[in-house]
Amino acid sequence: MSKRKSTTESKSSLRDELLQKISPDGYTLKDRETAVMTRLSSDFVESLDALVKLGLFKSRSEVVAAFVERTILGQKELFDQIKKQAKKLDEIQDTAKGLALEALQERK
Repeated sequence: MSKRKSTTESKSSLRDELLQKISPDGYTLKDRETAVMTRLSSDFVESLDALVKLGLFKSRSEVVAAFVERTILGQKELFDQIKKQAKKLDEIQDTAKGLALEALQERK
């Protein structure tokens, strides 16, 4: 029984060490309600499968989600700025669409 506990602790510590190297912020995978499809090279998929096979993650999806979450949390200020800029672009596009629609309606 102690061998099984040791193996579980080993998996847990290896997983924690791996995630810590990606980003020091906590690993949460909160609110995973949005599915995102992606294509990866077979080399990357083999790496994902190895992490799953070792029991460090439950699925490929969980590995990818953890890595993406860690990447974004590790650069939170940068990604906050990116989101602000994207929101400004949305506002500009909405204004431009409104003006274009208005111009088209005036021609009728």
